[in-house]
Amino acid sequence: MDQGDVPVARPAGGQDVRVEEPSGAAGAVRRRGPRPRHSRQEVVRAAVALADAEGLDAVTIRAVAGRLGTGVMSLYSYVPDKQTLVYDMVEEVSGEISLPEPSGDWRADTHLLAGEQRALLRRHPWLIEATSHLQPLGPGTLAVLEFALGALEPAGLPAAARLETFALVNGFVIAMVRTELAAAPDPAQAAAQVARLQDLLATGQYPRFAAALAEGGPASADPASADPAAQFDRILDRILDGLIGPAELPGGPGVTGCRGVTSGRFGAGGGPGTRDVRRRRCGG
Repeated sequence: MDQGDVPVARPAGGQDVRVEEPSGAAGAVRRRGPRPRHSRQEVVRAAVALADAEGLDAVTIRAVAGRLGTGVMSLYSYVPDKQTLVYDMVEEVSGEISLPEPSGDWRADTHLLAGEQRALLRRHPWLIEATSHLQPLGPGTLAVLEFALGALEPAGLPAAARLETFALVNGFVIAMVRTELAAAPDPAQAAAQVARLQDLLATGQYPRFAAALAEGGPASADPASADPAAQFDRILDRILDGLIGPAELPGGPGVTGCRGVTSGRFGAGGGPGTRDVRRRRCGG
């Protein structure tokens, strides 16, 4: 019996009547009749190629069927709707991420994972729009989550906090790649924007922003001169410093034994708006 063929009845002639169950997510639509011409993975890969070439909006059941040279209705044998197809596409390309076993250096491993995600998004820009917290978990996405949990384990965070940290880093990666891939203004428009900014700064009303530009920071007047990869790593380090702790803290990267300690109250007279101000105490 071929995998995916399920005997459902034995009529008078003694021959099994089978339904084809295309490989893929649980609950896939079944169909009666001859074995399908394509596998579900072939359908998904055709959709990925279409999205890579023309964007996610171009992916429709009709367009994918046309790419495969098959009838529109036959594609519903593999996926019930476009949303399911998109979920399968995300799972398919997630398998492109190849990760080793965590090294024990949580910061280096997080940089490795974030870099792999950045490269994946740049290869498949439609992922920026397609990524969703509703994504079903398959082998590709689970492998990424497993690595993230192992990578952050030496930081001493509980599992729930490691998942939250990964989610925040993932959001950062998506935001950065969206910015990197955004279409640059034409030269005339860019020159007009720079001239307008210079006029505004000349008023003296924005001294802090002017100082940031003078220091050549991320708000440089010439964004085209920035190195996106270096900026990505620099900002990721700042995020990790805030979420977990600076690498130079006593005990080195991945300080363990940290706990929140109430150090004061913020808000006049303990009234509305008052809240605890907490700091991390590490190393005993």
